[in-house]
Amino acid sequence: MPEKKEAVKKEVLKKQQKKCGIIMPIASHPEYSKEHWKEVLSILVDTVKQTEFEPRLVSDDVAIGLIHERIVNNIYNDEIVICDVSSKNPNVMFELGLRLAFDKPTIIIKDEKTGYSFDTGVIEHLNYPSSLRFNKIVEFKSELVKRINATYDKAKSEANYSPFLKSFGKTIVPAKINQTEIAESKYILSKLDNLSKELMLMRLEQNGINEEVVQREISPLTRRMRTRKLVYEFLDKNSHLTYEDIKNGFVDIISEEVSNQSNFIPRKRDIILYIEKYFEIKSKEDK
Repeated sequence: MPEKKEAVKKEVLKKQQKKCGIIMPIASHPEYSKEHWKEVLSILVDTVKQTEFEPRLVSDDVAIGLIHERIVNNIYNDEIVICDVSSKNPNVMFELGLRLAFDKPTIIIKDEKTGYSFDTGVIEHLNYPSSLRFNKIVEFKSELVKRINATYDKAKSEANYSPFLKSFGKTIVPAKINQTEIAESKYILSKLDNLSKELMLMRLEQNGINEEVVQREISPLTRRMRTRKLVYEFLDKNSHLTYEDIKNGFVDIISEEVSNQSNFIPRKRDIILYIEKYFEIKSKEDK
């Protein structure tokens, strides 16, 4: 009997422990075997156990065409979530999108073979080697422990904490999650429709854009000045990125950002020019 009571006590304590959800690929991929993902999961679980959190996958195998209420609730309720976007698995990217829409503490990781995505490129990623070499993984685990603790502490200490949606000028308050199963296609379409409307309203509010402004012809000088301003703002907000990071993976992202905020398509050579000028100025200031 004492052993049974102890087991029950441990189970209760486990349920009360704060959760660190893990979003990551599981199925095999042309470049990654199923065993590879099992090893990555083992690394993440072992790392999270070094913190105050209990690790768990937010999703298991899901019936085709359905998103279970339990999975969405885990994505919403877990105190912190680690998401591995390596290989850009569609299910992973969708679940990450949900978590970011909820605007809760999230850590994104990826291997060095995977590039940045447009929507999440503005968020700092923690890299790990796809080879899973021991020495590098030891360094990665140490850094991940620090990142978990720092991210959660920041979320608790800042009243207006917003890891993602602050980029749009205000916070979207997520709707209450219904306790039902719904068709995946219906869920995605409704969410995309709501988010599209919300983002459009935020951009209009943030930039003061109206039909008259959209229709007005923009002079080349105005385009260049606007492009430079937005490029510099993007680089200031993402100061953790190096010149090589920007040149190799963010030119198109910055171009899209300028286009979204200005209603014109900037010239790629202008984007590259202002990136180079920005880092030249920064280099001189550092000296």
